[in-house]
Amino acid sequence: MGSTPVQEKTASITQAVQSIFKSLEVLENDTRQLVLHHEHTAPHDDHEGEFVIYAALYINGEEDQQPRVEGMIAYASRTPDQLTYKFISEDNNPRPRECPISVLDFLTPTKHPWAIAWRDECRSFQLNCEPFNRMAS
Repeated sequence: MGSTPVQEKTASITQAVQSIFKSLEVLENDTRQLVLHHEHTAPHDDHEGEFVIYAALYINGEEDQQPRVEGMIAYASRTPDQLTYKFISEDNNPRPRECPISVLDFLTPTKHPWAIAWRDECRSFQLNCEPFNRMAS
């Protein structure tokens, strides 16, 4: 799946993040209704360029399934005129491994091996960071 452009100008990274997750609800027919928590790697709200958003998403149970919270990242790129993003679920083994513990702690248990490995590697990365960096994330 390719990247999705957002045609509107975004005044801040915060507004960009809100636009991205609002579009996710539409794309998934409201099965992913609530962003429980998210953090992004952009250094400030006026940041232009590429960044990663880490999120814990609540997913309604479908038929026989229980509701769950899964990890997801969005690769994003921002210019003054456009925001482009691409979602990758933890089940697809995303490359970034810097998901904050505050996001990981929201996730419900999973049996998917790639998601388990991604969570373990992210937690290990955060626990091996310098204490100052860990507190900042």
